[in-house]
Amino acid sequence: MLKVPRGATLRDKQQANGRTLALNGAAWGRLRRFVLSSAPLCSHCIERGLTTVATDVDHRDNNPSNNDLTNLVPLCHECHSRKTARDMGKRVATGCNTEGMPLDPAHPWNAGTVARLMEKSPATDGAEPTRSTHAHRRT
Repeated sequence: MLKVPRGATLRDKQQANGRTLALNGAAWGRLRRFVLSSAPLCSHCIERGLTTVATDVDHRDNNPSNNDLTNLVPLCHECHSRKTARDMGKRVATGCNTEGMPLDPAHPWNAGTVARLMEKSPATDGAEPTRSTHAHRRT
């Protein structure tokens, strides 16, 4: 986190943070309203197959001074908080899509593990291995 001298103004703090538009300023308010009216749904939720109203605007490249429209993404508050936490290096649960598949690309289900497990066993025609012929008998 950046150190800002005690008694610094809001403008000083925002400049130290790299912002060119104050979050409580009229220019950012107009830009934010334009982005949310152009795309009123959360883009991350849409990818998950959900329909959620966007309430926040996020910088795609995490550069607060890059206010180009192609860099601004409409998100719901939950997705924005999750993305911010991930950007800060925190571990974040991503959930699953409407079919129940995990959204995290690093999840084992998305890494081909399930496909390998569901392949046919070489000794049978099915996905289940046969019983061992060396099973112990109970006496």
